[in-house]
Amino acid sequence: MLRWTRIQRLLPVTLGLLLFQSANSFAQTSPDVTIIEPSKKVDTVKYAALDDEQFEFGISVGSLSIEDFGNSAVTTFKFAYHVTPKWMTQFEYGRSEVGVASFEEVVNNRFLSDEDRRFTYTNLTLGYRALYGRSFFGGKNRFNSNIYLNAGVENIDFAGQSNTGLVIGTTYKTVLTDWLTLNLDLKNHIFEREFLNDEKLTQNIEFGVGAMIMF
Repeated sequence: MLRWTRIQRLLPVTLGLLLFQSANSFAQTSPDVTIIEPSKKVDTVKYAALDDEQFEFGISVGSLSIEDFGNSAVTTFKFAYHVTPKWMTQFEYGRSEVGVASFEEVVNNRFLSDEDRRFTYTNLTLGYRALYGRSFFGGKNRFNSNIYLNAGVENIDFAGQSNTGLVIGTTYKTVLTDWLTLNLDLKNHIFEREFLNDEKLTQNIEFGVGAMIMF
């Protein structure tokens, strides 16, 4: 009984020594392990370098919906100054020729002269870059793009009157090259207008597409 107990005690030690000797022999006879590293390194991503142009000048064309007078073509000249990467100021001059309103056709009478049908505005706005990213045209063309929120004051000449109002809107600006941008503008010209003894606050929506040169 004592011998069997001794065998049970010596058996784990014997097995451990055998395993250690086998592992040591395998390590001496096996070849060295060589780690193969790829020769090609992944290129570091490089962002497009943009020039430091702060000024823009350009033109846009579009449609102006004048309350009570329908839609008319509008042309706008712009000058912008980028104060910081996120803020810019912009000066605009726009001009449109208003057609005959539907109520004038109903009564068969023109209430405005040709000169009074000229709708012109000048404004000064402050723009904030709310979003920025990239626009994709096709599979290979990628352009830096920004969305600006704009607000400011303006002077409007229409129907023989000169009024001060507000202008609010947004601009989707795509940088085509380091000197040219493509712009989509949506604006609302808000001002009080008196016409035929009726004074009211009018909303006049404008949509335009244009290009601006950076310098």
